[in-house]
Amino acid sequence: MGVLRYKIIRDLWNNKSRTIQVMLIIGIGAAAIGIILTARNLVVPMMQTSWRGFNAPMFTLFIGPPINERELLELEQEDGVGLIEGLNSTTIEYRVNPTDEWKSGGLVARDDYNDMKLNKLELVEGEWPNENKILLGLGDDQFHKIPKYVKVYLRIKNKIYEIQTNGTLYNQFTQPAYFGGTAQFYASQEEYERLVGDRDFGQVSVRGDFPYEEKKAQELANRLTDRIEKMNKSAGFWVTDPDKHFFQDTMDGLFFLLGVMGALVLILGLLLVYNTINSIISSQVDQIGIMKAIGGRTGQIVRMYLTLVLIYGILALAFSLPLGIWGGWAITSWLVNSFGADPGEFMIDRQAVMIQTAIALLAPLLAALVPIWRASRTTVREAISTYGLSTNTGLIEKLFTHARNLSRMVIVTISNTFRHKARVFLLQIALVLSGLVFMMVVSVRDSVVFTVRDTIFAILNANITLLFEEPERIEYIESITKTYPGIKAVEMWGFNGGTIRPKGQEASDDDDQVTLLGVPLPTDVYGYQMRKGRWLDPEDNYGMVLNMKLAEEIGVKVGDWVTVKYGEKNERDWKVVGLNFDPILTSAAAVPRDVVLRDIGEVDRGQALWIQTEKEDLVTEQTIAKNLREFYREKGIEVSAQRGLFGIGGDSTIETANTFINQFNFLIILLGIMAVMIGMVGSIALSGTLALSVLERRKEIGVMRAIGASSGAISRLFIGEGLILGWLSWLLAIPLTFPVGRLMVFALGQAFQLDIVYKYTPVGQILWFFIITILSIIASWLPARGAGRISVRESLAYQ
Repeated sequence: MGVLRYKIIRDLWNNKSRTIQVMLIIGIGAAAIGIILTARNLVVPMMQTSWRGFNAPMFTLFIGPPINERELLELEQEDGVGLIEGLNSTTIEYRVNPTDEWKSGGLVARDDYNDMKLNKLELVEGEWPNENKILLGLGDDQFHKIPKYVKVYLRIKNKIYEIQTNGTLYNQFTQPAYFGGTAQFYASQEEYERLVGDRDFGQVSVRGDFPYEEKKAQELANRLTDRIEKMNKSAGFWVTDPDKHFFQDTMDGLFFLLGVMGALVLILGLLLVYNTINSIISSQVDQIGIMKAIGGRTGQIVRMYLTLVLIYGILALAFSLPLGIWGGWAITSWLVNSFGADPGEFMIDRQAVMIQTAIALLAPLLAALVPIWRASRTTVREAISTYGLSTNTGLIEKLFTHARNLSRMVIVTISNTFRHKARVFLLQIALVLSGLVFMMVVSVRDSVVFTVRDTIFAILNANITLLFEEPERIEYIESITKTYPGIKAVEMWGFNGGTIRPKGQEASDDDDQVTLLGVPLPTDVYGYQMRKGRWLDPEDNYGMVLNMKLAEEIGVKVGDWVTVKYGEKNERDWKVVGLNFDPILTSAAAVPRDVVLRDIGEVDRGQALWIQTEKEDLVTEQTIAKNLREFYREKGIEVSAQRGLFGIGGDSTIETANTFINQFNFLIILLGIMAVMIGMVGSIALSGTLALSVLERRKEIGVMRAIGASSGAISRLFIGEGLILGWLSWLLAIPLTFPVGRLMVFALGQAFQLDIVYKYTPVGQILWFFIITILSIIASWLPARGAGRISVRESLAYQ
């Protein structure tokens, strides 16, 4: 056994580049799984622990106009209410310096920060809000660049206040700044009343006196909504599971996709381990024959090569384990920070470490069993008969035999590339998947950009959106706005919420929510995308164009009638005249503006203004929006501090679109990490394949050198092989880009509950062509350089 141990050490040391390559191939696959498992096992429990400590409600009521303390006590008397708590909140504008631009933010207040029942806030730094001192939301200081412990300026209802910030707190119920959330400020209820002028509650958190069930929570929410509507107020609600973080399903879907990609990296690594071990054994067939001839047993040979593979696994584990631990913690910290939370001190996930260790040590052994067992069965006669130069002529050599327009070196390069077809096949799997994942990541980014920038804002093609605090006279607002320089078109819309069901069906708590878009006819700012039926006609009375997703949910089609309930007693039947595609406003229905405003008692008054500008660029839109706000204020018209159609972004459509797109940056980064790992495996595999090719063809290289081939010519031969293999993988990946890209976009849309439109662009393919070209040259360089240095004497002495 001492001789076999010496041979193992000699094989590892004398072939250091091969040892490093195998170590990296196994290690990267194991590290990919380790990183994903570590992040998954740390992030989700952190979210759950924090969520339970937050004491989340079963649902949140959004009420307008807000209710007072007496009305809140009335809601508390409703059967089934266990805990109820009001929240003061309003949209404000802020700036740090007197010369800065005003930005949109939120102001929140709680009755007693030391005795919070639901939605418990966590004090991170400083003291709880008190007189003339407020807190910042965690992360707002960094993302929105609001220094801690400084005075900020708040503008509320055209009045400006200067207030001291006094630390930060963490609120899980707000949209993180990284994902487009605005800056949040937290004040005492007394300070809120001084700034805003009232202490009424626009949000009410409720937890039932029963174990959580979604249906029971919805029933209670509907009863409270009906009671609020009897107070002549409107209300909507959002149901949440108090035992499950509202973002957990999305994170589970994301980690599942990353896990699939990590498994691909591992499978590729194992295929390449199989390829490499098979090649090593093929080059040592004569040595196996000699060992058999002098009495070596099959079991000894099997143990020798399994020991070699196990050492590869140990080396890979030493490389991959720190990478998996630290990489997983880095992603965990980044994700948790992105959600505006503190990840705390460094942690190691034991389960991920154990699985990663098992993968690094056992998976290569399983992959190598077949070639090792096959080699151990080789007889002495078979081993000796393999000695010498190969004279087999393959199909490719035969095809190029009569080629007259190609040089002999090109023909040799092409034929040598495909000499070991099984090895080339496995290598192509790695390279094709590398290119496919990269192009898929680019297609996801392009699809998100297309969905937001081209699809959504081709539908909502206004350049500026402004909301007013109260419904304003349509004719007056439109007439004064048209006089402002740079304005091309103006439309005032009406909005109203309600529930919708097929006509003739009894009203129930399960009726779907609908947002009625009161559209002026004809419209210039809404680029409707009809899928069935027709668009609204100015002669329509109670005609409705329904979003096709909502129509599918309630089970209606073109020509059917639906019943919309506006409040406690106000109902109206509408005829569905068309189905419209809108990937964002999926619960919307477009109706004639004047009809819906008449029904809700706001004739000739609207609250949302859509503006088209003569120039369409970010700076122009932001400048006009800013000046228009001041223009309206001078005329005594109160503009809402909320910016952006959905409460994120800004008044400018381009700014809002960019904010939407930036929300997906973390996803692109995570997918990009997986793409880099697969690309590394592919390039290492290519280098290893060429290195094995150099080892196997030393005699041929010696013959070529003997008949006058230069070192440069031999080096170019191997670089050419690397380029052919890289370019071939690029060609093979192109047709797979479409179905795989579409599948990934669909999966992400399901995970994020968005209707992302797949958009093919050649950008990813073009970029990958240049990347694979560079990677092929780099991966080929060392083997080619080594081949060019082989002398005639060394090659003939080989074996």
